[in-house]
Amino acid sequence: MSVPLLSDLRVPPVPGQFYMVPVVPYIYCGVKGDWPVIGPMHTDLEHFNFPDAHYHVDPRFLTEQQARRVERYGGTFYGSLAAVTQAQPLFRRGEPHEKGRPILKLRKCRSADTPYVHGGKPVIQALRADYPNPAEPIRRTDGRLLCPHRKADLSSLVPDDQGIVTCPLHGLHVDCRRPA
Repeated sequence: MSVPLLSDLRVPPVPGQFYMVPVVPYIYCGVKGDWPVIGPMHTDLEHFNFPDAHYHVDPRFLTEQQARRVERYGGTFYGSLAAVTQAQPLFRRGEPHEKGRPILKLRKCRSADTPYVHGGKPVIQALRADYPNPAEPIRRTDGRLLCPHRKADLSSLVPDDQGIVTCPLHGLHVDCRRPA
């Protein structure tokens, strides 16, 4: 039986199940390792004044050690999905990482959901003002639903009762109901 790719999911992952997820090598919260990431590498100059190219950590697939470390650094299991900057990436000889690009690794799902916890911040409100509320996703022919802001794949995230997903990258509300 093959292990499913996270990018192939059109429903949330099942806690306790294993998936192939994108990871980047980095020292984060004092731990050297392969950190699971969500969304593409991007900069956030226009809304967040953060010019460094970075990924966001996907807390659904943190290892036990990584989750404990994030909690010690003041985060929670769900955390803020803090940025993993690639300004000084950690590359190891002989590993298939190319210019900070993620590779796929087997990871156990810790939670199906990735709640966004910074919705009230003024910068998040300013970003949301640039889009309809809720925003319409980019609908790919393969069934994936992408956030219109940074093109993060929202297909495997848990929607609320109205079918709205809060993008874990920057908190944009996206209407992920499937068209009838």
